[in-house]
Order: sequence, then structure tokens, then C-alpha cells
Amino acid sequence: MTSGKHGEFESDASSESLLARAYGLKTPEDAKGLYRDWAKTYDHHLENGLLYLGPKKIAAMLAEGLEEKSARIIDIGCGTGLVGQYLVSYGFTHIDGLDFSPEMLAVARSKSIYRELIQADLEKPIDLAPGTYQGAISCGTFTHGHVGPGAIREIFKLLAENAWFACTIHGHLWHEAGFERALTQLQDERVMTIEAVRDEAYFDGKEPEGKFCIFRKSPV
Repeated sequence: MTSGKHGEFESDASSESLLARAYGLKTPEDAKGLYRDWAKTYDHHLENGLLYLGPKKIAAMLAEGLEEKSARIIDIGCGTGLVGQYLVSYGFTHIDGLDFSPEMLAVARSKSIYRELIQADLEKPIDLAPGTYQGAISCGTFTHGHVGPGAIREIFKLLAENAWFACTIHGHLWHEAGFERALTQLQDERVMTIEAVRDEAYFDGKEPEGKFCIFRKSPV
């Protein structure tokens, strides 16, 4: 799958094989290696090879709830900026991006979508001021070998009262990794409310494999 030069993917690596590698990840370190290698061809493989619909769908869900176009939004696990591009198309003007891969952030930076780009590990406390954002979004972050449900509590700390958070969670992990349990606990603690959870396909023509979720930060 890789050439001998800097671990970059060979030009003939199939989109399906790269997706299989992503779904086979076991640890965050595995994920860092994948996205280091994949950054330059990620958009091509996801949008052209796999017909990836996740960013478009989750951006639409956030836009349904968050009407203020000047609201400050953080794109969690922003990668190369696929979600950010759709947020811009909805008229949002103040978007920050956060990701753990410097290579993916470099691609995102070249698109001039984000006001600020932050390199951070979601498995650790996020060093940003509480209540900074009126909206948050995340697509493809809560999946195999990536980030566990504990990060969701940290994300809500970054949100102001009544802020919206839209995200995807891989369906296989909804129960197995404890996401449903963690979200129910946050709602029981009145940290947030679960506004909607939809079973949707990530890729055009495929069966639904993700939970597309929209939450609202509760008033203090």
C-alpha cells in the first residue's frame, strides 16, 4: 500500500483499501500514522473514490439548529477541512479547526477556511477557554481506533450555553464503546440535551453505518 518514500501512499492504492485500513485501526497511534500518510490524497479518495457524504450531511444538521452565521464554531477532528468547506457554503464565517495530525492541518490551512487551527489530542484535556464556542461539529472522529466517548464531555466544556454540537459516531461503536451510555449520562446530568440521532450512510449507495447526532448545551 505504501511506497518506500516518506510512507506516502502509492498512486494506485484504492480508496476501498484505504478505508479498510482506517476501519482496522486499533489505537490513536495507528490513526496518526494513517493520516500522516494519507493527508495529501485524502480529499481525492474520500470524495471521488468513496463518494463521502458525511461532511455534507453533518454540516446541514448543524445549520438546521445554529442560525447565527457569525457564531464561533469549532470543527473537531477537522482533518483536511471537508466539513469546514460545507460550513462556509452555509454562510458561517468564524470557524476554528482542531486535529491531532499536523499533516492534515497543513492541507486544511491551504484552503483558508479556518480562522485558527489547533493541533491537539482529544484523548487529553483541551487547552481552550471554557464557553468559547456557540457551535461545534465533528465528522469521522468517533470511529475505530480514534477517540473514545470521554472526549465528548471535554467538548461540551468548550461550548457556551445553548450552543449546538453536531457529530457522527460509527454505528458499531454506539453500544460497544459506550457512546450511548456516555451521552445518556451527560443528558441525565443536564450538561446537554439530545435533539436528534439519525441512522445515515457515510457513503453514497451504502447502508447506514453511522449515527448522525445533534445536541444542545444546557443552560447553567
